[in-house]
This record gives sequence, structure tokens and C-alpha cells, in this order.
Amino acid sequence: MQLFCPDCQAAFTGVSRCPRCSGLLLMPEEAPPSGPKRPHPITHTTLRPTPAGRVVVGTVVALGLYLGLRKILIGWVFATESDPSGWWLTTDGLVAVFGIQAVAGLFGALLTGTGRVSGFSLGAATGGLCGGLFLAAEVIAGTPSGQLVLYLQPLILAVGGGLAGAVGGRIWASVPELDMPRPVTKKQSSIQLDTDIPKKKRRPTNWARVIIGASIIVAGIGMAEPLRAKAEKASAGALRVESRGQGRFISWQIATLSILLGGAVAGAGTGAGARHGLLTGFLGAVGVVGLSATQGDLSPPLGYLLDKFHLCDTSPNDPATLGLITVGVLVTGLVGGWLGGTILLPLAPPHMRTRRLRIGGD
Repeated sequence: MQLFCPDCQAAFTGVSRCPRCSGLLLMPEEAPPSGPKRPHPITHTTLRPTPAGRVVVGTVVALGLYLGLRKILIGWVFATESDPSGWWLTTDGLVAVFGIQAVAGLFGALLTGTGRVSGFSLGAATGGLCGGLFLAAEVIAGTPSGQLVLYLQPLILAVGGGLAGAVGGRIWASVPELDMPRPVTKKQSSIQLDTDIPKKKRRPTNWARVIIGASIIVAGIGMAEPLRAKAEKASAGALRVESRGQGRFISWQIATLSILLGGAVAGAGTGAGARHGLLTGFLGAVGVVGLSATQGDLSPPLGYLLDKFHLCDTSPNDPATLGLITVGVLVTGLVGGWLGGTILLPLAPPHMRTRRLRIGGD
């Protein structure tokens, strides 16, 4: 007989509690009329971000989007303009810069206002904050102070951000909070087992995923520079770098993405992504250190990392070098594992998954 989970909105067979949330399953004919509250407190709580936290997250996302769009604009200017340095001070350059700043600020405000009733005020705060930061950056960069729109930018982004936040709160409305009491049921109902508080089960560690993720980390760091060189050669000069430092930076980016990918692969679908990412990062760091010791030299991504911390002249076996590499891979793997476990949640056991679509309840 199938029982229904009101929290997950799914039906299961052969169990009295939901395999996903451990909540009590109901019989099909049971409805939730008024009744006494649950005898034990709810063990899980919903994360409710504060308004200040939403504004900070929206602002950070807007700044990241602006930097990405500016990089694209810089590439376009170098490819099409004969005087790239002077183009930024022209009217077209100022309009382009203010345009991508407006797009980034409005997107951050839209993100801030989603799921909130007070979307306008949160969006206005995000837009105003982004406008103030953009204004400070442009003044420090030497933008002509005679441009009136430069000083109107925070006000314009505040008004536009308020409208974007209101649109976000209108389209993605806030989730209502419902207090669902325990229904009055029959004696044979599974709800009579409600006093049986389930024990929290610790998610097992999937060592196969950890080993696969660590292998991806070691292979990605070791093959970052050859992959960059092959991509540059295959692009017929389109991906040509201007200096050796630029090439090492791109190799470091490829290596960082491989660490995040390894952690995400290890933590996806496990329900314990942070733990799997931490173990994967540790094994990956051990593998990278062993690879460097075998080759007798550090790969370009690791050399770029050490150069940023002024450790480029140290030996590969120096304790400071080994500690920095281990901590860097460990923290990045932890972030990747958490991200993989958050995006890809665990599924129900294989024997409870529907193998084919059933139409009409047959």
C-alpha cells in the first residue's frame, strides 16, 4: 500500500516514514483537519536569510557580473579600436561602462528582491550600494569629473534597483508559512506512530566517489598547462596569450575548476557534500604533493599560486610551500563538495524510484 508524504509531495511503498525527510507518511484517505499539535518539536528549520544578507549577496553578485562584462568589453575594445586607452574617455566608452554597470546592478537587485514581500526596498538598497561602489571606482580610475551622469548613477541605480526588486518579488513571490496540525485519524492509521521520533542516521562516506574526485583533482592540476597549450594551438592564435604570466594564470584557472569539479563529483547526491569535498581535497592535495615530488618541480598552476604569496623562490619540499598547496586544494575541494551536495540532492533508494510513468493511477 502506498503512503503519502505531505512535505515531499511523494508516495512510497513499504515504509512508514519518508526516506527523504524522515517525516511520517499518511494514508491516501487522510486529510489534515484541525487537531492537536505535534508532541515533539520539529528537528529541522528553514534557513531565512536576513535583509542585510540579501543585500550583501545581491551586491556581490552584481559586482561579479560587472567584472565579467567589463572583461568582455575590454576584449572587444582591443579587437576593434585603434586607440584602446583613449576610447574609455570618449562618450561611447562612458556609455558602455555605465550600461554594463546598470545591467549588473539591476540583476543584483532583481536577485535580492526574489521571494520577499519588501522587494522594492531591498532592490533599492542593492542598487544604491552598487551605484556608490561604481562611483568610487570610476573616480579613483580617473574618469572626468565633469560627467554629470557619474554623480547621478547611485540615484539612478537605486530607483532602477527598487523597480527590479519589486519585479523579482512579484514574479517569485515569497513562500507562505503554513502551520499544518496533526489530523484526527483512525486507530489503524500510521499517524499513531507519530510519537516515535526517528533517529538521525549519519550519511555513509562514498569512498569510490572520493577517489574519483581526487583523481580528477590530480589530473586537472597536472594537465592544466598541456591543455592550455593544446587549446591555444588548436584555436589558430585566437587564444594566444601575451605573456608567460598570462599563460600561468589561465592554467591556474583550469586547475581551480578541476578541483571544484572533483569536489562536486564526490559530494553530488551523497547528502554530505562538505565531508566528501574535504576528504577529496585532502587526498587530492596528497596526490598533488606526491606528483610534484616525483617530477622534482612544481606545475605552472602551483607556481602561479606560490608567486602570489611570494614563495616562488622556495623549494618544492619546503614546509611553507607544501602547507600552502595543501590548504589551497583542501579549501577549494571543500567548496566544490559543498556545492555539489547542495545542487544535486540525494535521491530515494533505488527500489522506491518509479521506473516508468504511470497514467491514471494504474
